[in-house]
Amino acid sequence: MSLKMLSGFQKFDGEAFFRDKEFLLTKIEDWKEGSDQEHMRSVGTKVTGVIYTDNTSYGKDIKGVNQGESITFKVRKSVSSFENWRPFQTTFIADKFDKVSIWGDYRNHLSVKVPSLQVLQDNN
Repeated sequence: MSLKMLSGFQKFDGEAFFRDKEFLLTKIEDWKEGSDQEHMRSVGTKVTGVIYTDNTSYGKDIKGVNQGESITFKVRKSVSSFENWRPFQTTFIADKFDKVSIWGDYRNHLSVKVPSLQVLQDNN
């Protein structure tokens, strides 16, 4: 038997996934949305970071499997809120989430919306 519509019942535990991860900032850009190019408007900032530290336990004593992978966080704050953040110098964490969902043909991508991100260190 092949069941249908099962993906709507899967829940991703974003808090557990991000709990033991630190990110190194790689890029900050304006987050725009709209029905077409003419109606695009800024709704926040996209902050991309590479997983700098991954101490998450993935079972059977496996750790660090996602270290070096990039994730883009959508934050409903203006780009100017991140004016002191420097690429490849600022480390941060995500600890509060509006929505985290898995997507893609192989279910190996994340869409992450957060209210804010927390700076750990800025190596200026």
